Amino acid sequence: SLVFATDSGLGILAKSFFDHGILTDVMVVRHGRHETHDAWYPGALQITNLRDPGQIIRAKGFCATMDAMLFFETPFLFELYPFCREHGIPTVLMPMYECCLEYPPYQPDTYLCPSLLDLQVFRKKWPQMPAEFIPVPVEVPWRQRTRAEVFVHNAGHGGLKGRNGTSELLQALQWVRSPARFIIRSQHDRVEVPGNLPKHLDIDWRLGRTASNIWEEGDVFVWPHHWDGLSLPLQEARAAGMLVMSTDRFPDNTWLPQEPLIQVREYRKTRIGPPYNEINEAIVDPRAIAAKIDEVYGTDISEYSLAGKQWAEENSWEILGPKYREFLEKWMTQ
Repeated sequence: SLVFATDSGLGILAKSFFDHGILTDVMVVRHGRHETHDAWYPGALQITNLRDPGQIIRAKGFCATMDAMLFFETPFLFELYPFCREHGIPTVLMPMYECCLEYPPYQPDTYLCPSLLDLQVFRKKWPQMPAEFIPVPVEVPWRQRTRAEVFVHNAGHGGLKGRNGTSELLQALQWVRSPARFIIRSQHDRVEVPGNLPKHLDIDWRLGRTASNIWEEGDVFVWPHHWDGLSLPLQEARAAGMLVMSTDRFPDNTWLPQEPLIQVREYRKTRIGPPYNEINEAIVDPRAIAAKIDEVYGTDISEYSLAGKQWAEENSWEILGPKYREFLEKWMTQ
């Protein structure tokens, strides 16, 4: 595969598949904005010029022992699809529907959809293309949570076009009336907080660094995000036993029906850029976020937390890893 080695959703997703033996050989594409972790893939070929990765592959004889190419969200260079096909190498794309081109110049041999939404979108768009749904395995430590008192938001770098809902959450803080405690993480050195924060709020700001073990603390994961089909943070928070508080990405919400939904003001048809798929963007009033926090604060979340443990076991690498291997082996033998 071609992968980022960065503290981002795409980078961490590929690293997980490498650590569990699904990926055996990778080429690292150096990211223009985020740090590349060289230690993640020792000795891996690194690409700094994306104009023609195919030329690099040919020069290194990368196809000599390759059985299949598994891409996450993007092949980086679409010409790799026909290039691999010429060498008898099947190509598999795990799509993220909002980040895929509406009219790609070339198609992979098959789509391996990480969410039911992706499967729905791609079967509708290209009914002639093979597509299959296998959830992404989760692997985080579970802990019993009992009462909704500490609310966590992991902003990361803010998300593409602010889709993590960080700005709306920061605005919402001025209307929170309950004595909720907050842990707010961001990879940025500072954040802008509009309005006046209530004096009773206890906020632990953790800024300017990449967090590890982010699911050990807190009871509720607040994620008023605008769109996405996969959303690894939601799945990891659920598996860790936290209560997940998110927007309803209608019709995107296909896998966490029990989550306490933040009221959405409206849905807008949009794209992350002109060439990409059209998506539904959930627009949220910050006051609705504050109201949901006050509604949930202090409630008993013990049963929800236990259900998260069961959900994590059903979606573990032990259960889903063999399904990925079976799927790829099927395509390698065709």
